[in-house]
Amino acid sequence: MSIIRNLPNTLKQMAIHGRELPSTPDIDIKLHLEAAIDWILRAREHSHDGGIPAFFDLLRGRWASSYPETTGYTIPTMFASSRYLKRRDLHEIASELADYLLKARTPEGGVGHWKRQDGERPTPVVFDTGQVIFGWLASWHETGNNTHLQAAVSAADWLVAVQAGSGAWLDYQYLDTVKVIDTRVAWALLRVAQVVTRPSLVETARRNLDWALSQQQSNGWFRRAGFCAGDDPFTHTIAYTAEGLLECGLALQEDRWITAAQKVAHALLERQHPDGSLASTYDSNWQPASRSSCLTGNCQVALLWLRLYGQSGEERYLDAARKTISFVTRTQDLHTSDANTRGAIAGSYPIYGRYERFKYPNWAAKFFVDALLALQAADKAAGG
Repeated sequence: MSIIRNLPNTLKQMAIHGRELPSTPDIDIKLHLEAAIDWILRAREHSHDGGIPAFFDLLRGRWASSYPETTGYTIPTMFASSRYLKRRDLHEIASELADYLLKARTPEGGVGHWKRQDGERPTPVVFDTGQVIFGWLASWHETGNNTHLQAAVSAADWLVAVQAGSGAWLDYQYLDTVKVIDTRVAWALLRVAQVVTRPSLVETARRNLDWALSQQQSNGWFRRAGFCAGDDPFTHTIAYTAEGLLECGLALQEDRWITAAQKVAHALLERQHPDGSLASTYDSNWQPASRSSCLTGNCQVALLWLRLYGQSGEERYLDAARKTISFVTRTQDLHTSDANTRGAIAGSYPIYGRYERFKYPNWAAKFFVDALLALQAADKAAGG
């Protein structure tokens, strides 16, 4: 019945996503950023526990439960947005989110996934735990809250303890699938290692990054980058993997990890559509495996390109990132009367595409804001 009740809104969004996107030569960064942030705040109002709901389900007209993983890595975004927008409320909310995540810890020391039945004992998930570490560390840096630091250290210790000798995390995986996206967990461990002296954190990160490197083909494409074995990966997970390798390579001055990330960045540069978008998924030959575009992945790839632009000064990275971000801004509805979708970023364009079909994920808004902030910083550094 909920699908029928929300059918008018669904049809309206399908119509919007089915038409040709308007051309916008200039990006009003503040306008689009604040709209996305305000949507995240409205999403939180629908939470029953203080976290950020995973998504708004347009088809059913309802909000999902809070998602600890994505709430975790949204905390640094909230602090950064607080500085850019000069909004103290965002700083306070970010700290509150870090407090909420203390309740998401499992007895083992990790962080549980959001998809579980009421009353069911949460099982820790490696990737989710790593992303929450980013949130706790950001809160500690911004507020000095040692409880958040200790939570990050305890979570890192658990990740060290459960890693396999190969460098992969074989257990405590979402959908029981070993994935190279855990390079972003390795990055979280290195961030903790910058605060506490624990050689095991760096050693564990190195092992995972080298294992991930063993999964890369000569053309830059990664095996085990999908959510399930054998799946063609979304740009969302491709970018996760490349970002982890790049950031760890820069932190530890390991050129092989940086080169691995550059291969991904270059492959996607060559496949960017004229409108700035990328296909949702790519097969092992970097051929598009879907007609839709994963908006989250677009933002993450733009972040990858902007990071490489900052390191190299190569304008092609900046130009590609700007085109991609511009594409995503054109999918953001700033004027709808529906507060559940105003300012949100859909999972896919069109909204009925393969990634998070008919949903507005909180992490799409998070990476969109990150991309806008990174573009603003790049333009400012260039004197724009």
